[in-house]
Amino acid sequence: MRYYEDIDVGSKQDLGSYTVPKAEMTDFAERYDPQPIHLDEELAAETIHGGLIASGWYTASVCMRLLVDGFLEDSSAVGAFGVDELRWRTPVRAGDTIDAEHRILDATESTTRDDRGYIEGELTAHNQDGEEVIEWRATSIFLRRP
Repeated sequence: MRYYEDIDVGSKQDLGSYTVPKAEMTDFAERYDPQPIHLDEELAAETIHGGLIASGWYTASVCMRLLVDGFLEDSSAVGAFGVDELRWRTPVRAGDTIDAEHRILDATESTTRDDRGYIEGELTAHNQDGEEVIEWRATSIFLRRP
């Protein structure tokens, strides 16, 4: 189990990669973000994107899964205050491979609860061409070592 005290400011975690299946990308859009640029190939081809693109929320969900599997799993994380500065930089398309990294920016002990601390981290992800596709910062709550 990784606790607040085990996390070093400045450390980086390679979160691994994920290749986007078209069916999963469009299924997500149909259910949660049914905009034509995510679902209608003909219409999407006529946009500035030149074809279907993934919902930004799909991209964020894929990266959240990579963050859980690559960093939060087997940790004492019990929640987060939210996501700050979420930016979608380059559209993701079916077949793209997303490679994510997480960097620890700050660690702050709680001043009101001695059983926890706050970890500020930044997630960035790139596609197979090295283009940044998403970035966010978030502050998570980690329990301290008992």
